[in-house]
Amino acid sequence: MKIFGLNIASSTTNKNGRGWIDPKTREFIYLPIEEIMELEQLVPSYRELGFSHVKYPHLPVHLDPEFETFTYGHRTRFGDTRLWEMQQGDILFFYATLDLLPQRKKWGVYIIGYFRVDHVQDTRLLAPEQIKSLKGFENNAHMKRINPGVDLLVKGSSDSRLYKHAIQLSHPEDTRRLHPTLASLLTTVTGKPVGGAGWHRWLLYSENETLSTSLRDNL
Repeated sequence: MKIFGLNIASSTTNKNGRGWIDPKTREFIYLPIEEIMELEQLVPSYRELGFSHVKYPHLPVHLDPEFETFTYGHRTRFGDTRLWEMQQGDILFFYATLDLLPQRKKWGVYIIGYFRVDHVQDTRLLAPEQIKSLKGFENNAHMKRINPGVDLLVKGSSDSRLYKHAIQLSHPEDTRRLHPTLASLLTTVTGKPVGGAGWHRWLLYSENETLSTSLRDNL
């Protein structure tokens, strides 16, 4: 079994900034990115999803991954080629940068949920019409676009979830390092240690059973 970790959610590069977390309770808000592509189906705005207080509540939302039917659509990023190796039973966990309440002047990196992979679909050679005809991905945000613009679709099994309480991935005192309890369990996909500037944008990797159990037992 392989375990992959992927950065998602709104960040400081997006118009509405990061989501947030109460570091004491670990309760958090998963704030998706805004939708920037031309649509053929209506999608909710931030306001309609309950985020009326963000800077741009009227913007449409690119809700991906979505945890209702457990789908994720991936665009190729640097260093992510191993995602196409995922097989049934593997784990894809999602992590995000979140502002720390109450002041939101500091931030951390947190695992906010995971998919237990049911199947993956390589869409790089498919026409838009072929992608939209794929069964099981109808609820994915890429399917709402005129052009899906997606290279890989991931379908999670029923053993998938968005957490209620996030798992801290970064060191409590230094966001350039992994949390001490996870530092020995995760590497880059090339087997190198995780850390340094910008690591929270990397694809992470593990085959550790202890990590698998921790991810699946967390609520």
